[in-house]
Amino acid sequence: MTGRGTNLPFLSYAAPRHFEKGCPLSSRPLHLARVAAIWAVALASAPVAAEVEKIMQTCDGKLCAFFRASFVPPDGWIEDKENSRKMGALIFVPRGQTFHSADAIIYATARFNRDKKPITDFIEQDQARWRDKAKDVKVTGLPQVERANGKEAFRYFQFEAPSMKSQPFERVATVADGDTDGNAFVVGLVLSAKSAKALSAAEPAYLAMLKAY
Repeated sequence: MTGRGTNLPFLSYAAPRHFEKGCPLSSRPLHLARVAAIWAVALASAPVAAEVEKIMQTCDGKLCAFFRASFVPPDGWIEDKENSRKMGALIFVPRGQTFHSADAIIYATARFNRDKKPITDFIEQDQARWRDKAKDVKVTGLPQVERANGKEAFRYFQFEAPSMKSQPFERVATVADGDTDGNAFVVGLVLSAKSAKALSAAEPAYLAMLKAY
């Protein structure tokens, strides 16, 4: 199985489109040349009631905001911190693997929803982009994933696109969230796999992260 290149796969609607202060985070794929950001200053951790934290990073010679969803990797998985910094998204891989070597990865994003639009708007728009990019994509709605804390459930979809060689199988979960300042976000967790077998093997860890969020 070939490794991944220097780009994240064609991202689903969970992906952030840009940083708030004009530091671009490319949509699909994330090019490292455009995301040469260094996470620099972590603000105080948010209380349990909030799920999104703001982190300041250097961006074109100045500080700009990166929003981090508070996902925790389950047993057997770790954050690939080096590639998380490079890609501008939280990237989780099986222990002993990296973004480039793993047959399945999980990545998390938090997109600022300035106008507090309904989450369905984001889902519909980005599924349309998926279909435009991968003509053979099949999108299947799955039962929502309930969270252990009783908060809003994740909307859950499966994407199958044989033409997308680096990510023919994906599970995508999205939920609306906020921070302590009342800002709205669209939080996503994506399981991206190179094969149906790898997807199935990683699914228990992925679902555990969703339920625990």
